[in-house]
Amino acid sequence: MKSNNLLFVLFCALLMTYACKESGSAASAPASNSSGLKIAFVNGDSILTHYKDFKKQSEAMEIKQRNAEEQLQSKGAALEKEIMAYQQKAQTGTLTGKEMQAREKYLSSRQEAILAERDQMAQEIMKETAAINKQLQAVLQEKLNAIKEKEGYDFILSYVEGGPVLVADAKYDITAQVLKQLNEEESATPPVDTTAKK
Repeated sequence: MKSNNLLFVLFCALLMTYACKESGSAASAPASNSSGLKIAFVNGDSILTHYKDFKKQSEAMEIKQRNAEEQLQSKGAALEKEIMAYQQKAQTGTLTGKEMQAREKYLSSRQEAILAERDQMAQEIMKETAAINKQLQAVLQEKLNAIKEKEGYDFILSYVEGGPVLVADAKYDITAQVLKQLNEEESATPPVDTTAKK
């Protein structure tokens, strides 16, 4: 349940997806000039490292996840103490069979409740991560579309380690331009509530 890693993967995917969308739309239209296609690329790793809003959201989700894990660990430790106390009592023979059965049923239900809470927290974090990614994607697409229209690019590719673009000429790199536009004003993305639910 590493939300920061998940956000990283989703954001890389959105960069790749955008490049594919741009490729598809450009391929269906004729080149706008006789000199050929006008191509640019952004370094996906640099975008992820220096895009302030992405870093802010990643850090917030990491804090939220850590708080959730600490909360679950605390509840798990408390339950473990209860189980040990019950086992000690059971070994002394001071509990009746009915009392032991009731206690075991209670401890089992507590364990199930903690596991259910863990699953719910994981789903909430994944859902929130996906929502954040969607908002960041909208901002990135808006900036890339504006640059594409202004500069007349046919393709804007994403260059990431392990991606389909293996080698690229630095003269086509517009990462700095994209980052400047992404970071020049506060994003409309609302801050994440990092308080773990109880």
